[in-house]
Order: sequence, then structure tokens, then C-alpha cells
Amino acid sequence: MIFWRNVLRARVRSLMTVLGIAAGVGLFAAATAITTDLRQQIASAIGTYHFDVVIHERRAPSPFSSKLTQAQMQSLQARYGAALLPMVMGTLNEPWSAYAMVLGVTPAFAQRVPLVTGRHFTPGQREVTMGEIAAQRLNLAAGQSVAIGGESWRIAGVYRTGSRLFDGGMMGEIGPVQRLFAPEGSEGQYTLALVSTGDREATARVIAQVARDFPALRAIPGTEFAGAIRLFRVVEAFVGTIAVVVLLGTALVVTNMLMMAVAERTREIGILMAVGWTPWLVLRMLAAESLLLCAAGTVLGNLFGLALLHGVNRLESVGFGWLPLRLSAGQVAESAALIAAVGLLSLLWPAAVLWRMQPLDALRHE
Repeated sequence: MIFWRNVLRARVRSLMTVLGIAAGVGLFAAATAITTDLRQQIASAIGTYHFDVVIHERRAPSPFSSKLTQAQMQSLQARYGAALLPMVMGTLNEPWSAYAMVLGVTPAFAQRVPLVTGRHFTPGQREVTMGEIAAQRLNLAAGQSVAIGGESWRIAGVYRTGSRLFDGGMMGEIGPVQRLFAPEGSEGQYTLALVSTGDREATARVIAQVARDFPALRAIPGTEFAGAIRLFRVVEAFVGTIAVVVLLGTALVVTNMLMMAVAERTREIGILMAVGWTPWLVLRMLAAESLLLCAAGTVLGNLFGLALLHGVNRLESVGFGWLPLRLSAGQVAESAALIAAVGLLSLLWPAAVLWRMQPLDALRHE
């Protein structure tokens, strides 16, 4: 296999090309995995608990930063009754986590969450149920205590929702959790109101009613909740930028490698053409070299992306369970397809040089 021998002839250049490709692929794979996984986690959690409509503050940059007043929540509860469940959601800077996620929920909502051990929190008591990931990271179990907001809270049980984002946090009764996030002396506020409707027509009707009767609020289908989070749009724009940088950077690296190969082997290419090789056959040889290096860079890049995810996940500035620890087959295939396309596009300049090359001129090349 002549293309394999050609790659090994310039080991250092080939290695640097592979590492250049791997750096771009690793960054692209990690960023893609993060944004895709967060979307899937939130969409899955909303769907699992059958909330068809999410109501939040209209002016909030994203639903997570929404603030609903007591009066607004009382009006919504008067309108939708037991079909509506209020929620408080936020993060606290605690000694054991810089982004400790705490959910304030009603006992009715808490009963929907499956437990791994222990029991659900008791209303009126300073108790929480802790997500499985948080319990593992903190080495805590039901019956022990955790410090939240400078106070000791008893862990009544450990739950598992299937969403790492929420399994890395904890749930408590909505009133006490409200006070954790409210400045001293101020009225407690809510983050979201979740409504179960049961069908599309009822969902559309609730959304229209909120738009008409509550101008300060916005209602969206539960399926669109993840898309309404501005952070995701920022991350997706960042991922798109990375994809363009990977595309251009890899194309330059591979094109430079191919052009250096053509320059170094001009006389060799002239000999091949003299014995019957066409520019197309020479180009096929270069294409095999390019794709081999791109394949090696893609494999190494995905491994680098995995290592990056595991490394960042251990940082104290990242909440428990926020980042994925694996790449899906689809994400690996996407990065492979991107780099394969780049490898083929990088042949355009070398192809133009080969098609203009004359065998006699190539043979006289020093």
C-alpha cells in the first residue's frame, strides 16, 4: 500500500497533521455533546412528568431566570387548579458545589419522582430529597444532613429522574426553598408554573389564554422549553463557530501537508506519469493519504473530546451531572463526516497542480 508508506516517510509532519486535526475534532465533539445532551435531558424531564405547558416571565432572558410573583401564581392557580404545579429553581454557591441546583416543588410533584432509597421529604420539615448523582459525589445517603444556605437540612431520600441535570441537585418543599433564593425580608417568588393539559387542543387553549389574560407572562409548549433557554442558543452559536474553525483549520493543515508532499515528490510523480500513471491515479494516492490522516485525527480527536468532558466535569465550577461523559454514535459519525469532507476538499489545490504538471518538467525538477 503505497499511500501508507508515503505517510510513514514523513512521520513528524504526519503526526503534527493528525494532532492538528484531533485538536479541532475534540473541541467540536465536546461542545456538540454538551449542548445536545442538555437539550435532551430537559426535554426528557418535561416529557416524563407530562407537563404540556411551561409558564414563565415574559421578559426573562430564559425560563431558568424567570420570576413569577405570589399574586401571579395565585391567579394562575385559581384559573387552572390542580392541573398547575408551581416550581422554584436555581443554583446556590455552597462550599460543596459552586453551582448547587436546588428545586422547590410541591408534595404532589415530589410524589411523581421515583426514589432509590429513603422517602420523600415531609412538608413542614427542613428536609430534602437528593439526586442520585449529587449523593454519590458528596458520599451522602438518606438520614444524613447537608448544608444549604448556611443551615442543616436532613436528607429524607435519594431520587433518580434519569436526567443528570436534575439528578445532580436536590428537591425541597417550595416555601423553604423560596426563602433560600429571596433576599431577606422580600416576598418569595416562583420560577415556573407547569400545566398538564392532556391534549394538543387544550395546550393551545392554555397558551392563548395566558397570552390574553397575563401579558407579563409567556406560555410555551413543554416540547419547546429547551429551545427557549438563551444559553443553549449561545452554546449552539459557539458550536457553529467551532465547526467553521475546524473546517477551515483542518482544510489548511491537510492542504499544506498535501502540497508539501507534492513538492517533495515532484520527480517521483514525474516518473509515475512517464510509466503511465494519470493525474487522477496520483490524486487517488494523495486522497488515500489525506483520508488516512483524517481518520486517525478523528479517532484521536474523539478520545480527546471524551477526556475533555471528563476533565471539565471534575471542576468545582461545574454543577454535578451537568456535562455528559460520553459521545453518542451520531456525534462521532458527525465529526467523522465533517473531517472526511474536509479531507476531500483539501485535494482541490493539489489536484489543480497535478493537472498542470508535465511529466518532462517533473522529471527535471531538483
